[in-house]
Amino acid sequence: MRPTPMNLQLIRKNDREENVNDNTNDSSSPFDQKTSRRSFLKGAAVATGGALATAAGGGIIPRTVRAADAPRPVQRYLFAERRNCTGCRSCEYACSVRQSGLVRPSIARIHIYRHKRIVDIPVICWHCEDTPCIAACPNNPKSLSVNPATNGMIHTAATCRGSSCLKCRDACPAGYVRVHPDSGHPLMCDLCDGEPECVKACLRQSGNPQGPCLMANAGGFGVNRAYRNVTPVQAGEDLLSMLFYPGTGERVAPKGGDAP
Repeated sequence: MRPTPMNLQLIRKNDREENVNDNTNDSSSPFDQKTSRRSFLKGAAVATGGALATAAGGGIIPRTVRAADAPRPVQRYLFAERRNCTGCRSCEYACSVRQSGLVRPSIARIHIYRHKRIVDIPVICWHCEDTPCIAACPNNPKSLSVNPATNGMIHTAATCRGSSCLKCRDACPAGYVRVHPDSGHPLMCDLCDGEPECVKACLRQSGNPQGPCLMANAGGFGVNRAYRNVTPVQAGEDLLSMLFYPGTGERVAPKGGDAP
């Protein structure tokens, strides 16, 4: 039904009265103010606009949380405190599982040499800064390289000559490099992408007060060549002398260096 002229006049009169009430009902406290239909609608519109503006700015709607960045690998050097080795060989098991998914110590990138059936010597890659194994590789490009992010060795099997070459094994001062019994390729330590499993296994097996044998030190100080240049046999003789015959002979020293 269309409004009559009389009804329109009444609506306009009510609107004028509401405007007067809106301007005259101010008090010292907002809780004492009277709310009219018009002022209620105005307040609702303002509140809605403010909420939309806040939401657009990210104040109410939670911002999308980015996934945490993956931790960056750390450059490391392996270190072996030979006198702490008990010959448990947990390092070999952990390494072989990491590299192949099998418990197969013969393909581990670390191995334990038992000298004269008395002392155990961990034979590790020292990750030498001068990399004599890489220098000895005759291929171009080299089949061996160093991962700049972790300091681990990278072996490229596709270009490696395997058992027909093995000049990298002959160039290793520590006599570390072994050959894979199936492929004939050298077994090189990649440091498990910066988190060596052998170190973790050794720590779990270590006793108190005797600490772990294997440690993964952060890069920066390099390798002590007095350790690197000692072969496993020399290290075994030195450990025998130190543990069982102290003071009876000189420590074994590498060529051109001091005894470790």
